Amino acid sequence: MIKKIFIILSLTLLTSCGFEAIYSSKNDSKILIKNIQIDEGNKKINRKIVTALDLKTSDEKNAYDLLLSSNKRIDIVSKDTTGTASVYKTTIKINISLIENNKIKRKKSFESSFTYNNLDNKFDLSEYRKNIETNLIQKLTEEIFIFLKS
Repeated sequence: MIKKIFIILSLTLLTSCGFEAIYSSKNDSKILIKNIQIDEGNKKINRKIVTALDLKTSDEKNAYDLLLSSNKRIDIVSKDTTGTASVYKTTIKINISLIENNKIKRKKSFESSFTYNNLDNKFDLSEYRKNIETNLIQKLTEEIFIFLKS
């Protein structure tokens, strides 16, 4: 009997606690974007980020211009005894600026990196790098979305 009351009480409290997933209302951003400007940097990464954010533009008076620039860097972290690279590090850095009336209101830089070992097959290494890039972009996009939402 007590077990049934506990289950009913738990279900009632959990359904009415107001929990909402952070990404459930993705387009309900507090910031209105008038124009998206892709600045210098890796255009492929910039396009992936804009597509993943799925921002809707608005013509309202208090809307911001979004300035986006990115940079991808692949560094050799370690070499073996023959001088061949054995460990790489891929770093993606993204700069976001919110501009209102030609003045920067908010600016933030996001950076994420991943270290990985070299592979003998260069095609597999290339595919692995593409996968790493996609994962880093997804992670940074989530951080940018949270930045824009707050």
